[in-house]
Amino acid sequence: MAQNDLLYAGVMESITSLRGFSAGYIPFRAQHQILQVIQRQLEIHAFRFIQEWHLAESLAAGWTCPEALELHKVFRFFRAHREKVKDECYQLTLRALTRWRGVITSIRHAAVHRIPQDRKSLLKLIRAAIKFSKCTVGLEDSESLCRLQALVKKVLSEFDQLTTQLKQKATLQISLCEARPRHLSQRLILLPEA
Repeated sequence: MAQNDLLYAGVMESITSLRGFSAGYIPFRAQHQILQVIQRQLEIHAFRFIQEWHLAESLAAGWTCPEALELHKVFRFFRAHREKVKDECYQLTLRALTRWRGVITSIRHAAVHRIPQDRKSLLKLIRAAIKFSKCTVGLEDSESLCRLQALVKKVLSEFDQLTTQLKQKATLQISLCEARPRHLSQRLILLPEA
């Protein structure tokens, strides 16, 4: 098992064991861990991409390992070195990556500053991370982020089902309470006068 898979498995185990996680919503602590995992994966993928295309420049920048690379600095690096590689495939990839700059840097920002996310924002961040990973390292190496997205969607779906069931139960109870007085009042009408 690869080191990334071990990291993913360990973090996913700790996330799903958090109190409240099984209730069908994603508590803040779990959100924070999810964002940290995403940030770490993106830094690893960006590091591998930069090592492939800009080895000398990345070493000059002091990026000897993924931990040394900071996600928000990657886009400045791309901007500074975009003309050094003339390969058309690289240029197309770079344009795609640059389009996701705002969302990708917000992943880092949310992870570092512990900013809570609503479900729509969290799913948007995960989708952007998957796209970024697919562009930088390919489909196979972005599988862990796809599994993370599947887990989050499953939990949110379970939460929606639970919410729907609770709403139906509450509606039924309300209708039973409303029906009873009408039923009793009709009985009073049908009773003979004394």
